[in-house]
Amino acid sequence: MNLTLAEFLYNAYHSPFGIVISTDDAEFLRQKLYAIRKQYPDLQNIAMIISPINGSDLWLVKKGETNAE
Repeated sequence: MNLTLAEFLYNAYHSPFGIVISTDDAEFLRQKLYAIRKQYPDLQNIAMIISPINGSDLWLVKKGETNAE
């Protein structure tokens, strides 16, 4: 399955917590996704974290939302 970079971000956005992407170069992919994310204001709540466990997974995680009333 070939997804565009924006589709990875939107998949994370629409999932309950986020997604994991396995890659050969997590840092390179993270930089590419940062550039794409700048173009989509609704995706600013997606954090991109390189896995501390194996270093080859990139976690696209939804940041917590607060309900200020």
